[in-house]
Amino acid sequence: MQKTITKTLILAIVLTAALGVNYLFAAWTGPTQAPPAGNTDAPVHVGTTDQVKNGGLSVDALSVFGNGYFQGNVGVGVVAPSEALEINGRMKIGDSTETPEAGTIRWTGADFEGYNGSAWVSLVSGEVVITVDPNYTECVNVGGSWIDAQSTCYVAGSSCPSGWSPNASYSSAIPSSCSTCSGACTTGSHFRENKTSACTYRNGSTYLSGRNREVRCNVGGSATCYALQTEIGCTKN
Repeated sequence: MQKTITKTLILAIVLTAALGVNYLFAAWTGPTQAPPAGNTDAPVHVGTTDQVKNGGLSVDALSVFGNGYFQGNVGVGVVAPSEALEINGRMKIGDSTETPEAGTIRWTGADFEGYNGSAWVSLVSGEVVITVDPNYTECVNVGGSWIDAQSTCYVAGSSCPSGWSPNASYSSAIPSSCSTCSGACTTGSHFRENKTSACTYRNGSTYLSGRNREVRCNVGGSATCYALQTEIGCTKN
């Protein structure tokens, strides 16, 4: 009986030692590169030396007590901001092509501006910034006059220049009179409005009648007399 117990203990010790050695060898993997290559990345620490992390870093809170530097774009509330994004006072990102919210801040390339809910205000001078429609310059270049409230370029005459087309009935016109032997009328006028100034009169033509060759009026239907157009309102194609 004693011999059986002894043999069992010896066998158990041998098996335990064999499994332990096998575990140790299985857990360890030799280096694949010559030192110092292949070293384990240094952890983020609380030391005073600078550290550079090539991958991303996410934290639940962040406090910066020194200077800050951002080489790329900064997104607040979004993961991937684009170059055209703006940050507003409520810490929300909005595309610069959309109507901004009050408190939005933007850099124009020459000035910092803030949106007060109705207009952009320079944060440097404190003056309201006049936003110019991009078609303004092209309108001036073709000899026109740009009306921002109507988004319309007025040019002299009754036809738009190349690259532009009439914008509804926007135009300017002066009074014009029309008359025949049967009727007459005088139009009104308008200046840079979306309207047509006109009046209606009775049409007619004269003719010689009878043996005495009397001049008589041959009454026709109604006719329209239009004001003389001096400008036409155009929009960019």
